[in-house]
Amino acid sequence: MDLYNSTEITVHQLNELRQDDINKIQIIDVREDTERDHASIKGTIHMKLSEIAKRHTELDKDKNIFVMCHTGTRSQAVCKWLKAQGYQHCVNVLGGIDAWAALIDRNIRRY
Repeated sequence: MDLYNSTEITVHQLNELRQDDINKIQIIDVREDTERDHASIKGTIHMKLSEIAKRHTELDKDKNIFVMCHTGTRSQAVCKWLKAQGYQHCVNVLGGIDAWAALIDRNIRRY
């Protein structure tokens, strides 16, 4: 998979990329523990918003980093911050887990 060069991605596009090769992408979930208790996507990396500054070095700058929250607002801020730290392939997931639950996997509980 080539690097995804847009700043945003829809859940449909991300689902296609994920199916192509899950090992070449990183999906970061920046929601709080209580939110993940309600709904989560298997294979995502949980890195709460409050932990990003300490844990961002765990991410691979050479791979796409898709950032997800509940609806896309917090993830957009995280992408902006990560790009300032040199993570140029950081992409905001539009609509977040709410869109994923509504459009991709209806077994995920919406909240």
